Amino acid sequence: MKKIILALLLLSSVIFKAQSFKEKIADKKFDNLEYASASEMYEELSLSKHPKIKYYVRAGECNLNSGDYNKAQLFYDKAYTNTGMTDHDLYQYYQVLKYNSNYSKANEVFSKINDNQYKLIRDNLSKKRLAIEELKKDSSNYTLKTLDINSEENDFCPYVVNNEMYFLSSRRNTSVAGRKYGWDDSYFLDVYKGYIEGETVKNAEAVKEGLKTKVHEGPLCFTKDGNTQFVTRNNYVNKKIKKSKENKVNLKIFMRKKEGEKWSDWTEFPFNSDEYSVGHPAVSGDGKTLYFVSDMPGTLGLTDIWSSTLENGTWTKPVNLGPSVNSEGREMFPSLFEDEVLFFSSDGKVGLGGLDVFYTVPAGDGFFESQNLGYPLNSNFDDFGFFAKTTTTGYVSSNRGKAKDDIYSFVSKRPIISSAINLIVKDKESKEILANADVALIDETGKPVYQGKSNENGEIKFTVLPGKDYKVKTTKQGYKESVGVIKEDEIAKLANSKKEVLVEKKIIGLLGLIADADDLSPIEKVTITITDAFNPKNVLKFTTDKEGDFRHIYKDKKIGDDLSYIIKMEKEGYITKTQATDITIKKEGYILLHDYLNTKMYKIKLGADLGKMIDLKPIYFDLGKSVIRPDAAVELAKIVDLLKQNPSMTIELGSHSDCRGSAASNLALSDRRAKSSAAYIISKGVDKTRIYGKGYGESVLINDCKCEGKVVSTCPEEVHAQNRRTEFKIVKIKN
Repeated sequence: MKKIILALLLLSSVIFKAQSFKEKIADKKFDNLEYASASEMYEELSLSKHPKIKYYVRAGECNLNSGDYNKAQLFYDKAYTNTGMTDHDLYQYYQVLKYNSNYSKANEVFSKINDNQYKLIRDNLSKKRLAIEELKKDSSNYTLKTLDINSEENDFCPYVVNNEMYFLSSRRNTSVAGRKYGWDDSYFLDVYKGYIEGETVKNAEAVKEGLKTKVHEGPLCFTKDGNTQFVTRNNYVNKKIKKSKENKVNLKIFMRKKEGEKWSDWTEFPFNSDEYSVGHPAVSGDGKTLYFVSDMPGTLGLTDIWSSTLENGTWTKPVNLGPSVNSEGREMFPSLFEDEVLFFSSDGKVGLGGLDVFYTVPAGDGFFESQNLGYPLNSNFDDFGFFAKTTTTGYVSSNRGKAKDDIYSFVSKRPIISSAINLIVKDKESKEILANADVALIDETGKPVYQGKSNENGEIKFTVLPGKDYKVKTTKQGYKESVGVIKEDEIAKLANSKKEVLVEKKIIGLLGLIADADDLSPIEKVTITITDAFNPKNVLKFTTDKEGDFRHIYKDKKIGDDLSYIIKMEKEGYITKTQATDITIKKEGYILLHDYLNTKMYKIKLGADLGKMIDLKPIYFDLGKSVIRPDAAVELAKIVDLLKQNPSMTIELGSHSDCRGSAASNLALSDRRAKSSAAYIISKGVDKTRIYGKGYGESVLINDCKCEGKVVSTCPEEVHAQNRRTEFKIVKIKN
């Protein structure tokens, strides 16, 4: 029995030592980024009798990096059933689930990560819960086609110069024969060039002039004049590979200039390092701003996008583009369109999975929050190496078709970007161009994303992101602050046209709006005569415009001044009105006349009751009498003025009574009162043919207060009073 036990112990020890030895080799390959071979070893180790959770997560990560996402998920699924996954492991699992379009499970896994980790990604996720649906809602916008130049190996990162397309490929051609690298067991990358003919790219060939080494080459870019070139390369200098203290071969950017027909020797970008990577260059047309990818100290995530500018022949210290661009994930493959729009790929922002293509534009001292280009340009796989030829066409790399990368052309139905909007600032009244006005563009958060001054022509140009509304706040000395809105659907149109921004002077003025009393529509060509009650020689005259309004700016008034006016409004076909008003100026701006008097006008039409059109109080008589009382004379004077101002009208003055008293006596009394009132109006200079009085007694009651014969009315006095009325109806209109 002891021998058997000893034999089992020895066997166990041998198995453990073999397992330990294999684990060390796998770990070394993993640390050297040799994921293809490391994956096989971790997979074998995961089948052992007592596998460590490390074997599952590393097998998963190796397959993730090699592009086998389904296999990667199998191992992460097994690891997820155990305890001991680190935040890094959970984040990698989260990425795998997005590759496989398992978004709900991905969100569940991400929620397990410590709250102190991946804060930028967490914030983006919390803001955009419905991101997947939103990104796929306009799936018909893009048309994608694979290019004929694609091979069975990796082909990606197109870069177009005139009709030539530079791209990277791992097809076996110019690298050392049979030489592969361990990441995914493919050949080293070389730079190729094809020729664009219509929608196709043909005759791909390796570019050898200074771009052939035994390590990776690319991506690359040129200045607009084609005389300066930047390229990414493994840390390979003087035909020697250099490694970091951690034994890693990092990336570096190399530069060269064209001297006549020949290229100079390559020189290093001054911020290269053996200890971190610097690569993926994107240069402005004038060669003075370089964007690149690095994991140098200060990086927010795995890799960030940085920039450096060329000043007096020296590159400035790199600046991280910040959280509007970067995250805790990978931001890679920047490219520029018209020196204003920055495209890049990220797996750390809300997207469809893997690397998605995003873009942003400058905003003040930084950049707008990056925008996802949406489906199907982006997919749940890696989409990167984006190059825009125009606002609707270009190229993108993706591994959506198979494990290897391919290059696709795309066409968009509408501009994917709106690089600029043009505004012109003007005086609201005079339409005079205003230079040196302060203009701020404000996004939906209320944050000014761009600030500047209008030029000598009153113009200012903004670079903006589409897909949202913006506020434009404009200020200038002597003018009120103006806040306007640029709607989402306006943005694309304003790239080739100018939107007027109208600002109003700090003034004291008078604004009147004349409207039809029946339908409140504005009335054009109304003549407005304003007489100063303090000094009748001061008269202002206006005519309303098609909006029914008129404006006047005072040159000699200030806050606290009193105004007293007699205002006459007249237009053919309408009843002329004259009203008096008193106004105290309380603040700058326009005094709204309709706040002080009735600026509605009535059409002249048969049957209209003038008493309802003017401020006319009831006309009363002493009991049983028809003599005009002083208070009635005041109201009748209004009718006199109205008839004199409107000579085309003939009116009937109708007097009515309530039901109390006999019908005969009420009729006689009301008739005397009507004729007495009409005679009074005639006595004031109105042609007797234009008005006559008629009594109706109690024959036209306007309510149910009847009391003739045996009928007994229970109506209160105020209801009887409604029947004791005088009406002034238009009965004739002279043409």
